[in-house]
Amino acid sequence: MGNRRYRLVRELGRGGMGAVWLGQDTVLGREVAVKELLLPGNVPAAERVVYRERVLREARIASQLQDPAVVTVYDLISEDDQTFIVMELIKAPTLEELVERDGPLDVKAAVTLAAQLLNALEAAHSSGVVHRDVKPGNVMVPGKGTAKLTDFGIAQSLDDPRLTATGTLIGSPAYMSPERLAGGEATPAWDLWALGATLFYATEGRGAFDRPTTSATILAVMSERPRPRVAGPLGELITGLLEPDPARRLDAAAAHRLIERASAPGSELTQQLQPAPPVVLPPAPPKKRRSIALVLSATLTPLVLVGGLVSLYLTVFKPMFEEMGLTGPESSPAMQPVLTLGPGGDLPYDGLMAFSKDCLTWKPEKGARKIESKDRVGCYKEHETEVLDVILANTETEKDVPYPGAAELTKIGGTGCTRTFQSSKVTGQDKEKTLRYWVVIPTEEAWKMKQENGYRTSDRIIHCFVGKADGTALVEPLMRS
Repeated sequence: MGNRRYRLVRELGRGGMGAVWLGQDTVLGREVAVKELLLPGNVPAAERVVYRERVLREARIASQLQDPAVVTVYDLISEDDQTFIVMELIKAPTLEELVERDGPLDVKAAVTLAAQLLNALEAAHSSGVVHRDVKPGNVMVPGKGTAKLTDFGIAQSLDDPRLTATGTLIGSPAYMSPERLAGGEATPAWDLWALGATLFYATEGRGAFDRPTTSATILAVMSERPRPRVAGPLGELITGLLEPDPARRLDAAAAHRLIERASAPGSELTQQLQPAPPVVLPPAPPKKRRSIALVLSATLTPLVLVGGLVSLYLTVFKPMFEEMGLTGPESSPAMQPVLTLGPGGDLPYDGLMAFSKDCLTWKPEKGARKIESKDRVGCYKEHETEVLDVILANTETEKDVPYPGAAELTKIGGTGCTRTFQSSKVTGQDKEKTLRYWVVIPTEEAWKMKQENGYRTSDRIIHCFVGKADGTALVEPLMRS
């Protein structure tokens, strides 16, 4: 390889786009890491060109970055329709391997890691590069010296045209920012969010958004706000980086200030992990219920008796009936007729791609077009609707599961959306009169399992939207952060 300058010794590992080998530089007499591009046999010729260009771009990008926390690229070799990248060999575990072996990092180690990775990302961003795959598996942590950020294989130069094939999701969903999953343009804020998720993993020993299936993971990223148990400036750093709204997310300068505070002498004492909250079990219900009505009738006035029975129904019997499936969906006067999404439905296409905290210049109505990137606007700009809730109707999103029927999905969506609408998450007075909300459920065809780009997918998400009852535009957010 390379006019026999480099000799492959043994394979070190492989991923979605290639294998990494231990190599020997016979000229300089040093060990190197060699990344070999490997493409699936069924990839069309045109796409093979795209894959190869992506790897060549990786080499160009990485070779331009000058930072101790970025893996150095030595050489690029293309021969016999094969492509190899010769890199600095890092003899160290990944952050993922380290935490699995030794447990979460202590505060001092986590702060040091945060500073090193932030410096590496700043070097990339100043060169117009977004890494796009910052995660524990791409961070090498040696026993001594600087941590290394590797695998710029899917990095995207802000000056280059997109090479990602249409519809292809490249990267790890648990470490993708909400705006990236929503189809936004690549920005440095993507990497800062992923840094926050990586630091959460480093300090907690688990991923903030790791779920059993890809769909559940994506839903968690879009709808949940994890809170790290680590306190003080380090906790503020992680929380600030994981801010869903990129406009409010910590930028690099603010992150550096928090890292400086977290590094101050004695700060470790204020940044220890807080104990997990205890599990509080509800008190067991009284075993004897037959005397309740008798006691009420003997001691309470008729008016209080009615109130007591209503309370008893709401707290005891209504939940019992709901568990048994004997009640219909909750609703309110503000709820609009349920719409169906998918082939044969009111919205006859696959996937809305609308996520929590989205503000849209789009309204759910029969025959409405699909949501586009231009429909997502800032919540302080004029918009028609906001995402009220996103409900996963079935967690087995990658298995064949019978369609539960429109009535059952209406019950699930109507109840969930109504509860969110009536909660404090939605601002405003007299909401039943001034606002309205919509529930969108998948059709049977959308629910079915499909094979796309080598992945099994299905649409089992219920979307809820809220807007003004009179149809006028909103100029500030209805949904609380």
